[in-house]
Amino acid sequence: MASLSTTTSLSDSISLHRHRHTHQLPPHVLLIPFPAQGHTIPLLNLAKLLASKGMAVTYVCVQHRISRLQRDHAAASLDPLIRLVGLPERVPVGELGIDEGAGITPWFMEVAAYMEDDFVQLVHKLRAVAAGEESLGAPIFIVSDTFLWWMHDVAVSLKIDYCLFFTSPASLLSVMLHLPVLISQGYVPLRLSAEPRLITLPGLAPAWDMELLYVIRDSLPKATLQRLTDAAYKLSETAPTILINTCYELEANTIDVLQKYESINQTKINVQALGPVLPLQLLHDNYVDLYQPDNRKEEEKECLRWLNSRSPASVLYVSFGSVFIPSLENITELALGLEASSHAFLWVLRPPPGVASGDQSLSLSVLLPEGFESRTKDRGFVMSPWAPQLSILSHPSTGGFLTHCGWNSTIESIFMGVPLIAYPQFAEQKTNCRMIVEQWKAGIQLQNDENKKLRKEEIEKIVKILMEGEEGKQMKKNVRQLRDVIRSSWKKGGSSYTNLQAFVQKLFKIFAGSTHEADIHIDMEISLPAAPQ
Repeated sequence: MASLSTTTSLSDSISLHRHRHTHQLPPHVLLIPFPAQGHTIPLLNLAKLLASKGMAVTYVCVQHRISRLQRDHAAASLDPLIRLVGLPERVPVGELGIDEGAGITPWFMEVAAYMEDDFVQLVHKLRAVAAGEESLGAPIFIVSDTFLWWMHDVAVSLKIDYCLFFTSPASLLSVMLHLPVLISQGYVPLRLSAEPRLITLPGLAPAWDMELLYVIRDSLPKATLQRLTDAAYKLSETAPTILINTCYELEANTIDVLQKYESINQTKINVQALGPVLPLQLLHDNYVDLYQPDNRKEEEKECLRWLNSRSPASVLYVSFGSVFIPSLENITELALGLEASSHAFLWVLRPPPGVASGDQSLSLSVLLPEGFESRTKDRGFVMSPWAPQLSILSHPSTGGFLTHCGWNSTIESIFMGVPLIAYPQFAEQKTNCRMIVEQWKAGIQLQNDENKKLRKEEIEKIVKILMEGEEGKQMKKNVRQLRDVIRSSWKKGGSSYTNLQAFVQKLFKIFAGSTHEADIHIDMEISLPAAPQ
């Protein structure tokens, strides 16, 4: 059975809410992400948004992820209306890291499968105690990660309303919704040994099948392929409401097409762009506080102090997210290329599998070329294994971001007005790269050589183009324009603001119907600070 992990007692939560809303109990919403790092954080940010509007949120995931959120995201600072619940770990978890060419999709799908029964038991338990004096009441709504393919059947059996939250861009959702058609046409599963084929989907530019469909390839276990295709068919059959972690203006063509999409049962899917879902302080507070070194872990303080010593827009931030780790050979080439570029850099370096990571300094010395640290000590900062990414991207000294093109990293960089060097690996990252480079012209792609390896000469060239070249200057101008657009979407009357307002009002109406209370007026105003030039 799930264990309750929270920093505030339930009675304190209720007391606070009654002060806010004239002694009414709050609507109680369940949020459950897919158990991958890139999914858990956006859903936690959405939990904070809903709690700020007076809703009680029970955030549910496997215990490992809950423990990590508590460790990395200061659970003590969460709104008292948020409680974190950890489900039992029935598949070994541990810290994930994969080498190039490997895959973690089967592992994630296995963990997600085991979550179903435990989640159902949790809902029954919450309902059973709903009449208690300190209860927040029975949950009235579920916000589920789209990749939890079993949620529709669970919600129907529990007789509870739900919607899906899609943590990736609208372009990937378009691919998922069209999977039944792609399966019938023989594109799925992707045959790795076959000749590349060009695919054209509504709302997307033509793209190679290897770019769009690698996550559903024929080398995956049959059980994983079945779960992925089940998820696609379920989307097409059930026509749920889907909230997307994107800004309408960033993917307008794709979203317009999705809003016209009809399910297998000829029912339109309600698709709404509600993003980027970032920490509250970025949406209605001064984000400058993000890069102040106070009240942080020592390694984060050191990193931010180093950034404070650098000139504006002079530092290239290098990080490949929570999953992808380059090979030792590519780490060497990357180090030598950064050194040859003569530009300052902040590099988040994680050891590949099989390399000792207990002693941080020892690990770095093993990973990096001999003498690299001493030769670059005046302009380089290498840290392991994690860094405060939003703090780094928001810092005035950061002038570029070498990234794997994960959606969270992509949209955070754009929100901060930082141009990108795109080095995509898997999932939707190659599609994200295409948007960054070709559609938005907010970055440049770093390419492997003919042997699919990085080369220091290419790295040096690309870094110089972004950080000092005329092309780089135009990219910086373009990304700042995108920054202004995406921030405006959260201002009153903006697209994400309006969609969030409608969603919150929907939840309160469901709550009012379940409790026979009158509808509640919610002040939804969100203001952003002026963007630095």
